[in-house]
Amino acid sequence: RDCKAVFAVLHAVTKVTHEASPKARQTVFNTLRRWKQIDVSITEAFNEAKDNVKYLTTLEKFIEPLYVGTPTTIVDTLTALMNSVKMIHTIARYYNTTERMTNLFMKITNQMITNCKHCILEGEHHDKLWEKDPQKLLQTLESCLRLNEAYQEQYRVTKDKLL
Repeated sequence: RDCKAVFAVLHAVTKVTHEASPKARQTVFNTLRRWKQIDVSITEAFNEAKDNVKYLTTLEKFIEPLYVGTPTTIVDTLTALMNSVKMIHTIARYYNTTERMTNLFMKITNQMITNCKHCILEGEHHDKLWEKDPQKLLQTLESCLRLNEAYQEQYRVTKDKLL
């Protein structure tokens, strides 16, 4: 609201032609032009942020298992997660750049790795790994490997659908 008031004042000042010197009018015109550029930039940034929040919020329920689930439960949500990412890539006006999509995949991948590490170590220091029950450890490692394979497969399938 304050921005619009400043804009209106500057605009009104430019209309006073007979009372202002040419130098003063030019200064006001330059300020007004700069103000319009800033206003457009702020509006664009606001719209971008709003759009990004809208699409990233749709991912939230599919990202949550990466933080609280097990590798096995994450595998069950991969199809929905990748479909949401595909939707963002296809529809989002601002978020579908290569840089942002790569960053999103990096974060998803890193969280899967963190989740697997946590499941393998069960919150203990890595020195304790050799004291774990070998059978249980093998099952956990195999579930982590299945997650990796399923993630890569879902990535390939989703990528093929986009081409």
